[in-house]
Amino acid sequence: MQNRQIRMVYLSLLAAAAVLCIAAGMVWFLRGQPSPAPARYLLKDSGGHVALYTADGTGPLAIYEDIYTHLLPESDVLALQQGVQVADEVELQRRLEDYGL
Repeated sequence: MQNRQIRMVYLSLLAAAAVLCIAAGMVWFLRGQPSPAPARYLLKDSGGHVALYTADGTGPLAIYEDIYTHLLPESDVLALQQGVQVADEVELQRRLEDYGL
């Protein structure tokens, strides 16, 4: 009889732990990922060079004459033709360094 009570307590604790894990997983899933910062800039191909525009496409604010788009990988060229959104100055600097500036 006592062995059965120990099993019942063990199974109850196990069930409670499972419910807690499922609840924590649902909270994590429903919370979602933080939304990315809105783009402040746009990098695009302009006459074979990378150019900096505002997020709405006004500009160019700057043209990077040292970066020739035809020397970049095809995936970067295609992205620059569409426009690469940039959230802030840190990301801008990182992308320009990636492109070879």
